[in-house]
Amino acid sequence: MDAQNGIIEYQLAARASVVLTRAAGLEVRCRAGSVWLTQYGDDRDIVLRPGQSFVLSLATAVVMSSAQGASLSVQRVAPAAAAGAPRSLLRRLAGWFDPRGCSAVARQLRGRLAML
Repeated sequence: MDAQNGIIEYQLAARASVVLTRAAGLEVRCRAGSVWLTQYGDDRDIVLRPGQSFVLSLATAVVMSSAQGASLSVQRVAPAAAAGAPRSLLRRLAGWFDPRGCSAVARQLRGRLAML
């Protein structure tokens, strides 16, 4: 970790996964390889290649995984950069009923994936 800038470096091994909790406002930047991001409550899956980054907008957990290994960095960004476009009321309500975001899922993942 770069204490001055708050940057945390990760080396994901092939077929490895890491879970980040309370991920809102974190920017994930891929340095090498490719990383697949799945954020609970978001129906998109994001794939980052070297040089690409993505700012996580939901205060839920995100699973980062890589099929062939990846090098990436994670840092907190300014609140204005993390805000993104506001979500409509309908999308927020749909997120409440998304089975990926319920606590039962988190309980089942506990112990199976590294939680950070």
